[in-house]
Amino acid sequence: MSDPLKLASEFPSADYASWRKLAEEALKGAPFEKKLVTNTLDGFAVQPIYTSDDQDDATRLIHEVLNATVEPRETVTGWDIRQLHTHPDPKATNAAILEDLENGATSVTLKLDAAARNGREISSAEVGVDGIAIHCLADLDAALEDVYTNLATIGLDAGAAGVPAAVLLAAHIANSEGADEAAPAFNMDPIGTLAATGNLPCGAQDAVDHAANVAVELIDLFPLATAISVNGAPYYNAGATDGQELACLLASGVTYLRALTNTGMAVDQAAGAMVFNVAIGTDFFAGIAKLRALRMMWSRILSASGAEDATITINAVSAEMAMTKVDPWVNMLRTTVTSFAAGLGGADSVTCLPYDHLIGLPDGFARRIARNTQLILQEESNVHRVIDPAGGSWFIENLTKELAKTAWSKFQSLEKSGGILSALANGSLKTEIETIRNAREKRLSTRRDPLTGVSEFPNITEAKVECETPDLEAIVADAKCRQTKFDGTVGTTLASMIEAARNGATIGHMFTDLYGTSASTRIGALPAHRLAESYEALRKRSDAHKAKTGTFPQVFLANLGKVAQHTARASFARNFFEAGGVEAISNNGFADADGVANAFAESGAKIAVICGSDKQYAEMATDVAKALKSKGASLVYLAGNPGDARSDYEASGIDEFVFVGADVLGICGTALDHLLGAQGEK
Repeated sequence: MSDPLKLASEFPSADYASWRKLAEEALKGAPFEKKLVTNTLDGFAVQPIYTSDDQDDATRLIHEVLNATVEPRETVTGWDIRQLHTHPDPKATNAAILEDLENGATSVTLKLDAAARNGREISSAEVGVDGIAIHCLADLDAALEDVYTNLATIGLDAGAAGVPAAVLLAAHIANSEGADEAAPAFNMDPIGTLAATGNLPCGAQDAVDHAANVAVELIDLFPLATAISVNGAPYYNAGATDGQELACLLASGVTYLRALTNTGMAVDQAAGAMVFNVAIGTDFFAGIAKLRALRMMWSRILSASGAEDATITINAVSAEMAMTKVDPWVNMLRTTVTSFAAGLGGADSVTCLPYDHLIGLPDGFARRIARNTQLILQEESNVHRVIDPAGGSWFIENLTKELAKTAWSKFQSLEKSGGILSALANGSLKTEIETIRNAREKRLSTRRDPLTGVSEFPNITEAKVECETPDLEAIVADAKCRQTKFDGTVGTTLASMIEAARNGATIGHMFTDLYGTSASTRIGALPAHRLAESYEALRKRSDAHKAKTGTFPQVFLANLGKVAQHTARASFARNFFEAGGVEAISNNGFADADGVANAFAESGAKIAVICGSDKQYAEMATDVAKALKSKGASLVYLAGNPGDARSDYEASGIDEFVFVGADVLGICGTALDHLLGAQGEK
C-alpha cells in the first residue's frame, strides 16, 4: 500500500540559490544586503537565513565544548532561581527572603546600602540608600534569621567593601547549622567595582591581590563557595556591545585567575572559586549566543592554563540597560525574554529583576512575578531539560561563532595593551564604550531600535506605579541599637577578621583598618545608561508640566478628509509625539483648510501636525499650513516624508516633517522647548 501522506515530497527540494533569487525578486531592485542583512554593533553581519552549508568544524565544536562543560544534574534540578533584595531594613528583608524561598526562589543576593558599599559608618547619610543597611554581624543575622544557608545560596553585592562584607557572611554561616555544606557566593569584585564607580580603597592591583588572598581562605573554610565575581554588567549597562562585555569578562577573569594562582591555588580550584555575572538584554538570540560563546572561550583559556576541568559558573541577570521606568509593566515581557535566553544559554543561576526595579522597592507582587517567570520556564516549559538546546541551529551556531570571534579579538587587544585594569585606568575602554553608546543613541532616536511602551505605543496617561517609601530614620535608629562598641584590632587573616566581626567590628571599622584613608584609586567610571533614558527625560518634563497645570503639552492633529484617508498618518503622528510626552488632540478629520484652522483655534493648542494622504497633501497641504499659521499656530508639522516637495511645503509655513526614520528625540525635544518655555525644566 502506498503512503497517502506525501506531504512535501511532491514539491521540488529547496536550496539557498533558489530562495535568494525569489527574495531578490520580491525586493524589486532594493539591495539585498541593505534590506535583509543585519549589521550588528559588534561589526559582523547577520544573514536572513542559514543552511547546513553554513555549518563547519568551528560551529560543530561549539556544541561539543558546551556538552563537556555543563553539569548533567542541571537538566534535572534546573538553574538556580536567584532573587535580588535591596530593602534598607534588614528585618523587612528577612521577611521577604523567607517568602521568596518558600515560594520558589532557591537563592538570594543581598545588595548592601551605599554607606556599607563605600566602607562608611552608620553615621553616614548614605545608610539605607540603594540597598540593605547591613553594617555589622547583628544586621546580617537579622536579615538571615531562619534562613538555612546550607540549603540556599546567599550572594553579596557589596561594592568596594567586598572583603569586609564577605567576612560578615563567613562569620554568620560559620555559626550556622551545616556550615560545611554551605555554598555562599561572596562575590568580591574590585575590578567590576572600579569600572562601575571609578573608586577603590587602594591600588587596583593591590585590591585584586587582596581579594585573591582572602578568597583562598574563604574556599578553605567553605569548599563549595564561590569567592570572586567576574562582573560584566558594568560594561553592558554603560552601553557596551555583547562582544565588548564578553571581552571584558575574559580579561577580568584572566586577571583574577592569575591573582588566585599566584597565591599557590591550583588552576582548577581557582577557576571553581569564580562566578561570571553576565547581563542579558532583550535581543533573545544574542543572549543565548553570548552565554554559549563565554562558556566556549573560557574553556579555551582554562585549557591553555593547564586546567583539567573546564567547568564555568555563570549567573545571568536581567540587564538594567534594557529596562524602563515608563510603562514598567512591559518590563515583565523584557525580563521574560532575558530569563528565557539565560536558561537556553545554559546559565547556572538567573536573577530576573522585578518589573518595578528602577522605580523603587519591589513589593511582594513584583517579586512573585519575577520568580514565577522562571518557575514557569522550568516547570511548565521544561527549558532546562536539555543540555545546550540551541545546539545544531545553524543561525545560533553561527551567531555564537561570530560573537566569539569578535570578543576574542577584543580580549586579545585588551591583553596586548596591558589588561583590563590598564584599559580602565587610561580611559581607553570608557572611550570605546561611549562610541558604541552614541551609536545606540542615534538608532534609538530614529526608532530604528524601537522600545515598546516608550518610543513605540507610548501611554502618557498611564497610572504611575507606586513603591514603598521606607522610614530611613527608624531604620538607622534600629541599626544603631544593634551595634556594639568595638575597640579591638581587625587583623589581616580571615580568622582574625571573623573574630573581630563577632566582637562587633563594623564594615566601616574593618574597611578603615584594612585600607586606611589615603592610598585610594580614582578613575573615570563607566556611567550606567539605559536605552529609554532620553525618552524618559522628555516624559519627565511633560509630567512636571501636567503636575503644575493639569494638562500635558499638546499638539493638534490637523486631520484631512475622512478617517480612512488620514488615520494611518494620524496614528503615526500620535505615536511619534506622545513618545516625547506631547499629547495629541485628535478628531475625525476636516474637508477644507478653514475647518481645520477653526478647530485648531478652538483647541487651544500652539502647534499642529497635518495628517493625510499624499494626494491630499498635493491638493491641500499648503492651504492648510497657511490657514493654521493665520490662526496662531507657532509651529506646523507635516506627517510624511516631503521628498522633492520639501521647499514648497516650507515656503507655505510648514516647519518640520515627521516620518519613519526622523529624529524623534530631537523633534519632540524642540516641541517641548517651544511649548513649555521657561516652565520646562530640563
